[in-house]
Amino acid sequence: MPDTEKKKNSKFITVFKVVSAILIIGLVCLLGYLSYRFIADPREFSSWIRSHGIWGGVVYVVITILQIIITVIPGGPLELAGGYAFGALLGTVLFLTGAFLGSLISFGLVRKFGRDFVETQFSKKQIKKLAFLEDEQKLNFIFMILFIIPGCPKDLLCYVAGLTKMKVSAFIVIATLGRLPAVIGTAVGGQAIESGNYTVAVIAFIATAVVSLVGMLIYSAIIKRKNKTDEITEQ
Repeated sequence: MPDTEKKKNSKFITVFKVVSAILIIGLVCLLGYLSYRFIADPREFSSWIRSHGIWGGVVYVVITILQIIITVIPGGPLELAGGYAFGALLGTVLFLTGAFLGSLISFGLVRKFGRDFVETQFSKKQIKKLAFLEDEQKLNFIFMILFIIPGCPKDLLCYVAGLTKMKVSAFIVIATLGRLPAVIGTAVGGQAIESGNYTVAVIAFIATAVVSLVGMLIYSAIIKRKNKTDEITEQ
């Protein structure tokens, strides 16, 4: 890579870090305000969101996009809020729309700026754990398995996917469908809370939590096994 291009990339990454910091502060303030409205009067909050019509959905999608790109913002509360404010079906559709766009932007930025850009969001240690994916022959299959597992770090996978030879079309399908089970479970819980059906909400949250915990254990086991295999191969 020419020195001029390296400098441009370095400047972009620096600007991205600054903008990310500003956006994080702004989003924390916005989410704090929305949380206050929710805690003060949950039903009034739901009515307030819906009163904004299509713009309420647009803002929700934009926040979801930013949550995917700026990974320090947790996605779980957004999934819950979507189900509460828009219902399980529409909330799921809106969240997946934002997640799809955010994942695509992340993927594109990594393809453009490389590993240095990934390191603005994740540590070298986190990235190294998925290094085996870069030369994986069954790349799409492995990524799909990891993405379907609830509780695995999907934002990290989106960024690492940009470092691989995965086609954009395959990435779009995997990144969208892989999020579906967990999003539906949380959105259903959110809708149940809004309708006052707390039994369904508790069941949905417990089921989602258990599946996510099991998923995290499976994900951890897969990563350890893959990295151990690579270490043995290198020796």
